[in-house]
Amino acid sequence: MGRFKFKPRKDIDRAGQTNAVRAARAEHSIRQGFKICEDDDLDDVNAAGLISDVFHLCDLNGWSVEAVVGMATANWKDER
Repeated sequence: MGRFKFKPRKDIDRAGQTNAVRAARAEHSIRQGFKICEDDDLDDVNAAGLISDVFHLCDLNGWSVEAVVGMATANWKDER
């Protein structure tokens, strides 16, 4: 996908949901879900753990993982 510069202030729907807010929400979810202290570093393994847990939630509810990933990828591309 090439080089990309994170735009923390980008707010595509002008509702205050900037990319920084979205990233902070994901970090909070990881820290709370996996009981990771604020002082501890996060890494891509933690993010992968959250994503795989969402896949289990999809299985539980009968949602298509592929459809959810497709929607998430499209949203992410729009929000970049």
